[in-house]
Amino acid sequence: MLGMLGIVIAIVALIALAWRRWSAVVCALVGTLIVGVMNGFGVWGTLTDHWLPAAGGWVSTFILMFLTAGLYAKLISDSGAATRIAYWILDRTGEKYIFPALIIITMILTYGGISGLILIFVFWPIALPIARKLNKPRYLFVASMYFAFLTGAYGGLPGTPQTANVAAAEILGVSSTAAPVLGIIATVVMLAADLWVISMLDKHAMKKGRTFEEGIGMDIAGRSAESCPAMWRALIPILTLLALFVILSNGYLGLPKMPSAAAVSTANVIASIVCVALNFKYYANNEEGAAEEKAGAHIKKSIIGGFQDGLGPAVAMFSMVAFTAVVAATPAFEYITGFIQGATDQPYFQSLIATQIYGLFAGSAGATATAVCNTFGTQWLAMPGVNPDALMRVIAISASGLSTVPYSAGLFAVMDVTGISMKEAWLPQLFGVIIPVLIASVLCASLATAGIA
Repeated sequence: MLGMLGIVIAIVALIALAWRRWSAVVCALVGTLIVGVMNGFGVWGTLTDHWLPAAGGWVSTFILMFLTAGLYAKLISDSGAATRIAYWILDRTGEKYIFPALIIITMILTYGGISGLILIFVFWPIALPIARKLNKPRYLFVASMYFAFLTGAYGGLPGTPQTANVAAAEILGVSSTAAPVLGIIATVVMLAADLWVISMLDKHAMKKGRTFEEGIGMDIAGRSAESCPAMWRALIPILTLLALFVILSNGYLGLPKMPSAAAVSTANVIASIVCVALNFKYYANNEEGAAEEKAGAHIKKSIIGGFQDGLGPAVAMFSMVAFTAVVAATPAFEYITGFIQGATDQPYFQSLIATQIYGLFAGSAGATATAVCNTFGTQWLAMPGVNPDALMRVIAISASGLSTVPYSAGLFAVMDVTGISMKEAWLPQLFGVIIPVLIASVLCASLATAGIA
């Protein structure tokens, strides 16, 4: 009982500190020590036996991915390539349809395999110039990215390569395209909800007089359209990044298949080189004053700044990932399994409940789907009348629900890149991610229970 109380107190402390814009490291350490001490690990045992090993494991796998992602984002921004793409999108959609367009584009990137860990570095250099041009607050664009990533394209659309879909399919022994009807229904429901929510958020921001803020988050300078490279020069680096990621992560063209993190890191570096090669002269043409600086000197600053931009989100990520590892190691966490099994005898709804409870602790949709399937998958599949395809789809969709907690590692990383506050980042997710995901999940679980898959 004391151990479970410690977890609850830690989560409350995390939310309170994050809401007041404390750093992810401080939030994670405070929450970690509360959990560890109240579960009998002791102060140094909590840190040396649990928190530091988990943090080190994450760093050894993902740190290069974040550093190279920051490098790519900075170089494509400072060259003016991202701004050119942003203006091109805005010219064709106009202000009225900019958020639907960004949501659809981000869904395509998500369905193409860009993970949440890297998406912000691809999306933000393009979104920020649009926000600046339209004088709209940053949080609206962050919200549109989250709406697109964590709803239909993540776990709903059949065959999506995102972790929740792939992991659930592999563990349960079904195809990643399983139960396509349920997935498409859920995607339509969530997309409709997201478009309505972003429209309401935009109207609310206008009513409150909210506008764009300079000087926060990743440093992306403003540029006029005349100082940007041609569209083909702007597109080739990002197309190089996407193509290389798909090729390297799948082992196409006779190349050895690489782990996702290594594939992304390699693609980031090569795309960065391509960007510099195609747009070298544009680094020296960065509006008033900056034009006097030689391109080479500016590229040097961009490279240093890019690695620094990637380091902050990486620190936020490993801090919070390590916190969830400490929670999962506690004896109190074992009581959760019994509660889930006794909540209902309907397997589809039991899986829905399991993903929400596990999501509260994991703070990651992919980790939630993996843990739920590993813990309960075998017993659910053994129940009479259970459709494995439908079960997998319900889990993949619902994993994005309560895993979108205010203290999730990804959210801290996004706040570090964009400079927005916890209130600005999370409240839109409540209405545009959590609620639509829960509605779609209940609908799919109900259809599956009725034998419709």
